[in-house]
Amino acid sequence: MSNTYWNGNGTYQGIIDKLSEEIPMEGACEDKAIDRLRQAINAYYDIYNNGGGNSVSRKVSYFFPGVMSCLKSNRYRSMNRGQDWDAVENITEPKMDSIVLKVAKAKGLI
Repeated sequence: MSNTYWNGNGTYQGIIDKLSEEIPMEGACEDKAIDRLRQAINAYYDIYNNGGGNSVSRKVSYFFPGVMSCLKSNRYRSMNRGQDWDAVENITEPKMDSIVLKVAKAKGLI
């Protein structure tokens, strides 16, 4: 998990860091593209921090289809032989890459 946004080392980390400066400390953003990024970041955070168990889990499924099934499987694994986050990472990182690029394009950064 070394090349993930969770570790601050995602593929487009510099771009997401720049875009994140536009996200307010709380609440929605007036800019629709930035608000989409905010929602995706919140869902991403819920995956890696809470295993998708918070109230944003519907957003988790929206932004990262299939990841909830992996997380449920990980809960079983953690009880038996340790969590395997490879499947989660294989879903989340390409989706975050795509979201970051779309928002960056909409904002004229690329």
